[in-house]
Amino acid sequence: MIIVNYQVPVFLEQCIITVKRAMQQLSGEIIVVDNASADNSIEYVNSLFPDVRFIRSDENIGFARANNLGLSCARGRYVLFLNPDTLVPENTLIHCVTFLQQHYSCGAVGVRMINGFGNYLPESKRARPTLINTVLKLTGAATLFPKSGFFNQYALGHLPVHEQHPVDVLAGAFMMVRKNILDELQGFDTDFFMYGEDIDLSIRIKQLGHQVFYLGDIAIIHYKGQSSSNRLQKQNHIFYKAMRLFVHKHYSVGWLFTPFIFLVQWMAAFRKWLFPSHSVLFILNRKETAFIVANMASYKQVLDLLKRRSQEGIIKGYISVTETHTIQTSQLKDLSVLCLQQQIKQLLICVPDLSLQEAIQIMQRQKGLFFRFVFSGSESLPF
Repeated sequence: MIIVNYQVPVFLEQCIITVKRAMQQLSGEIIVVDNASADNSIEYVNSLFPDVRFIRSDENIGFARANNLGLSCARGRYVLFLNPDTLVPENTLIHCVTFLQQHYSCGAVGVRMINGFGNYLPESKRARPTLINTVLKLTGAATLFPKSGFFNQYALGHLPVHEQHPVDVLAGAFMMVRKNILDELQGFDTDFFMYGEDIDLSIRIKQLGHQVFYLGDIAIIHYKGQSSSNRLQKQNHIFYKAMRLFVHKHYSVGWLFTPFIFLVQWMAAFRKWLFPSHSVLFILNRKETAFIVANMASYKQVLDLLKRRSQEGIIKGYISVTETHTIQTSQLKDLSVLCLQQQIKQLLICVPDLSLQEAIQIMQRQKGLFFRFVFSGSESLPF
């Protein structure tokens, strides 16, 4: 497993905790490649996980090259490329490995991804980019008709999100690939600094004659963290540069797309200026009312951690995950009513009092709430 880190120590710590839990039925290794973080995140996380292999780059070499650096050290039969701002439920890895073992024609698998609100992320499964499906996406037609096989053809809107399907493109945030295929392809194309490399790799895997599968019957949480509006503008520039590189590489008349891509880039920048969006870190830093979902011991531990950070005031109650029901606590079955009554905006879930698999089921039902997680034995809080 290869994780590329850049200055997200709390995300990285929680990601590794979930990965180690999900690897309990498997033998494997965790490789973290740090892209020249300036926040001592590697020193911090390395002290917590001495069995994880950390590789430090002296400069930010980009997502593709950093993953290839980790790939050069990987020894497993399967390689999972994973973003640090993800949480991996307990049954995820064994499910993916089992699928690959049973379907030898499949070269790579991805999974259903949801964000911190429990909303499905459409980049989980995608078609090969074309002029038509790109125009339909950018004009908003895909949003108006999300389940249409024509208007939302890029995100394969006609395919049920909770089922398994062969697709064209997987997301680099979670992509498990056979190691022998990666060796043959020499990993990611390092001409891509960030963005587009997952599309390119998915297509090259298919060009070798292998299938690429989306496993919608399993899910991970992907927070998609970003740090500032200036960085968002920079990433916007990098994204469209990657798109130009992609069409020039994969289409014989790719140069005809260049003016169109520049136009789309200008339109996207203008739209972001009119309707600025907040990053997940903005949401994480908000001090909104919350319930803690835990057993009593974990509840007291979290309150102590919040007190040290002067944020205990956001907690409005305790949802018990046990059968015990007292005046001070409420049961999990009462969650919807209690959140509505007390105007709760977020849930702080303690793992393993509630497993990530169970938490995701709640996330699917409790729309509008933001979910954070605290892990047993860790003092890391997503605040």
